[in-house]
Amino acid sequence: MIKMKKSILLMMLALTTMTASYASEKNDTTVIINANKVTIIASDSVQTITVKGKKGNDDYFYENTITKKDAKTIRKRVFDTEGSKLNLDLAYGFNIATNVPNGMSFAPFKSREFLIGLRYSYTPAKALQSYSVGLWCNWRKYTLDTDKMFDKDANSVIGLSDYPDNAGDKRSCVSIFSLSVPFLFTQKFGHDSKVKFSLGPVVNFNLYGRLNNEYTVGDYESEISVKGIGYRPVTVDIMGILHYKRVGIYCKYSPMSVLKKCTADGVENPQFRSISIGVFL
Repeated sequence: MIKMKKSILLMMLALTTMTASYASEKNDTTVIINANKVTIIASDSVQTITVKGKKGNDDYFYENTITKKDAKTIRKRVFDTEGSKLNLDLAYGFNIATNVPNGMSFAPFKSREFLIGLRYSYTPAKALQSYSVGLWCNWRKYTLDTDKMFDKDANSVIGLSDYPDNAGDKRSCVSIFSLSVPFLFTQKFGHDSKVKFSLGPVVNFNLYGRLNNEYTVGDYESEISVKGIGYRPVTVDIMGILHYKRVGIYCKYSPMSVLKKCTADGVENPQFRSISIGVFL
């Protein structure tokens, strides 16, 4: 009888030990959300993982030493953090016209650009490079900085004409709307770096083009929109973006003139290129 009691006690002790061990294994899992810095120091047999700072607590500190076998799984989870993601892009900037014909000049701070769209990006495991493609809605304006306004003749050739006498609050611009497809390559400067650089072509499918003239004469306000201006249906730009965290500065060069090359009665469509500079979010 005494031996039976001892056996039962030993079985209960074994079950208690197994349960405590299982609970300990379950409680050894540490979840750290948005760690600020992760350091891995490896030797031949062990690795030490140190975490400094996390979301909502910059003073957080965690350190753990594990065997080499277990470290292989940890390393894969640490560096394979990017993968595929969908980005919402916003940009606002200014257009600087280049190669402008004689007698024509543009106001950079009145020539604006705005774009919004989505971009899919893919980062291979452990890589510092990513690749992305997207679809943007892009609005551009090229505003004159002269006392002339844009006009179109019977042959659809764009030229300059005078405002009415005593006109004020004058503004004349070429407006273009495009669906743009960016193909960007992005290089990150280290796994812990907050700086990265993107570069690539942007293909613009130009869907809408107008001449917009606005002015006032006394109390009378005039807004004139001219269609059929003969813009190129497709243009290609080169774009570069310098990112720091979630904010970037972009520069985009447009080597192709927005307007088609057209000549009638000795008058030629104005051909100009542009450089766009602005903020990218």
